[in-house]
Amino acid sequence: MGDLTAKQASGITRIVGKDELFNADVFQGADGVDRLSVDASTAPRSVQGLFIEQFQNMGSTDLNVNGSMTPVQFEIPTIATDRVVTSISIFGRDAGIKFGQFLAINQALQNGLLIEIKSDDVLFSNANAPIVQTDDFRNKFCISPRDFVVDVFSNEDVFTAAFVPPAPIIIRGNTQFTTPDFIRITVRDNISAVNYLEASAFGGAL
Repeated sequence: MGDLTAKQASGITRIVGKDELFNADVFQGADGVDRLSVDASTAPRSVQGLFIEQFQNMGSTDLNVNGSMTPVQFEIPTIATDRVVTSISIFGRDAGIKFGQFLAINQALQNGLLIEIKSDDVLFSNANAPIVQTDDFRNKFCISPRDFVVDVFSNEDVFTAAFVPPAPIIIRGNTQFTTPDFIRITVRDNISAVNYLEASAFGGAL
């Protein structure tokens, strides 16, 4: 190990992409050995950069559409500046949500919901594991089962499924790459019978 006694105490340093402030110093322990001490504190973050964006197709946020003949794509709006997305939520209402079928539609979907994320010009897709039934929101979309909730009521059931990645998803500004980064949900079946279905993304400025 290097000579810690020659090191000067640092000022507060911000690590890019983190919300903590780190303060490092050298102290001498009771055994006479010099040690490095690092303290971290949370840095306040302005709400100015935060956003909640709904997935849209030509201004409509209704995912409960007929995409059986022509798939219908929904995306969060692209902007000129870089952003990070910390979670994606799909939420809806239907009369009689059950497992083994798609919400209250009395069967599983044939093609399912396709979710694509293009981040830093790299594409992720769930094409090999699309959402075709209610179970898939919990098992294939949510990283933690706790992020899937169904509330059962007498006339209509409500559900929320949240995808919370281990690290924020970087979405570069729409002038960064030839094909801009995006987050997209494509409906590839007729799910117009679902009472209500929308999706949103939550995040902040990079």
